[in-house]
Amino acid sequence: MLAPVLSKVDAKHLQAVVQIAAGLALNAFPAIFIAVFARVAPIDHQGQLAVSLTIGTYVAQLLSAFVVESRLATPEADHDISMPWWMALLSLGSGVLLIVSPMVPAPVITLLGVLGLSSGLLMARTIGVVQGRWRLEAVAAVILVAGCLSALLLAVHDNPNCVRVLAAGAMLAVLCRFWPRPAHRESGMPPDLRRAAWVTGETASVGIVQPILTSFILVVLGPAASVGFRVVSTISGVLEPVLAYGRVRQLAHGHKGEVAHVALIFAAGVGAIVVAAYLGLWSLIFGPAWSHSLVPALVIACLWKATMLFSTVPFAALRRVGQTAKVFWLRAAGTALYVVLGLSFLYIFHTATAVFLSFVITEVIMFLPYHLAARKAAPDYHSIFERKKSREASESETV
Repeated sequence: MLAPVLSKVDAKHLQAVVQIAAGLALNAFPAIFIAVFARVAPIDHQGQLAVSLTIGTYVAQLLSAFVVESRLATPEADHDISMPWWMALLSLGSGVLLIVSPMVPAPVITLLGVLGLSSGLLMARTIGVVQGRWRLEAVAAVILVAGCLSALLLAVHDNPNCVRVLAAGAMLAVLCRFWPRPAHRESGMPPDLRRAAWVTGETASVGIVQPILTSFILVVLGPAASVGFRVVSTISGVLEPVLAYGRVRQLAHGHKGEVAHVALIFAAGVGAIVVAAYLGLWSLIFGPAWSHSLVPALVIACLWKATMLFSTVPFAALRRVGQTAKVFWLRAAGTALYVVLGLSFLYIFHTATAVFLSFVITEVIMFLPYHLAARKAAPDYHSIFERKKSREASESETV
């Protein structure tokens, strides 16, 4: 009698682990791009790539918010989403652009290639999590990782095809998720443009932090510091799929039990990052772009990602009940605090490590307004604390 229940639980855990592991592959693309350029490109091109990757991630977040997250923030809308045809075409064009270019493309070509491929990878990944297509996500992840590892191996041996192989792997990882196509094909237009504007605007306000600070670090501290900042952001970004999985599942379904599950996987991820640094894995992957002086920044960056877990639940609770305007203003306030504290710490301490420390402080400060807003506007979130309060009251009466 218990066997079917246990197998169902095990299957659910397996799907969650596979989905998060597949999400880790998403970070392989920017990480290996940096690692490849560290071996084949001059330092000024590496600095420009760091900024291009940051901008590419920013645009990818905007497009994913407009097409996918705005639909999830519309309770009455159909949440059965598929990738729009124009996103597949954009990814294909960007991949081909990098494939036909020289080993170290011109900065504008690099930027365009990164924009299209990053956007396609993130949107395909987000849709895969919403739909629960964990087997297809696993296949796409294997394709992407194989392309990345092949590109890195070619770069180590100074093969001029390294960037081409990297682009081809990313392009195939996007296109394999484009099929099978549903009977009703998506144009990508959200069902409620007003909500979509709030959701996209909110994502824009949050995502602009990294491009601004990476650009300032490039100007103030130079290309080497900019690359180092991007390397640490990329490594700590290994934890981002865990956060993204938890956020999207909360948005789509509001599963309370998954929060502890995500936190456990997150802790394991932090441990893996620290062990990898101790064993010299990051030096092996990133080559000249990594140095042991980046370890303190990496530890603080992991702490920053951990603090983001706290605001995920109230954030998702507000989004799920359609409080898009309120979330917009909360995230806009967070962005302002991120930029002000980040630039202040950069100019006061003159180091990129201090910028990550400012991120931790910002997240801790911003949890309180998220919590208070969710308790007031989100019944599900409020009920958690009401149940806890009544349980504590009953326990005290028993005593």
